[in-house]
Amino acid sequence: MNQLPKLKNFEAPQGYFDKLPDQILAKTKTKKTQNWIGYAAAAVLVLGMAIAWQSGILTPKTQNLSSEELALLYIESQVWTAEDILSMAEDPNAILDQIIEEELPLAEELWAEEEPNWF
Repeated sequence: MNQLPKLKNFEAPQGYFDKLPDQILAKTKTKKTQNWIGYAAAAVLVLGMAIAWQSGILTPKTQNLSSEELALLYIESQVWTAEDILSMAEDPNAILDQIIEEELPLAEELWAEEEPNWF
């Protein structure tokens, strides 16, 4: 500690504390006059968004899908499973028969043939 240099006592300049409140008030007054610019910018932004919304610029264009396309979209996005679709159907057996016909078109021909007895 003895190696550290001795600091002189700090003394404020003469009249510093007399002028300090006026300097602080002057700085705060200038900031208040600039606040209206922020409010004006926010008002312009809100007005612009309202005009864009009313004119239809911000509304997304919707595409009408058939119920079959919508169901396929839900299935492909894994929101619904095939079991969910079957549970919502009036006749799930008809849907399953249609799927079997589409997936296995040759199944009827294979089973319809009458083969001679192999034994």
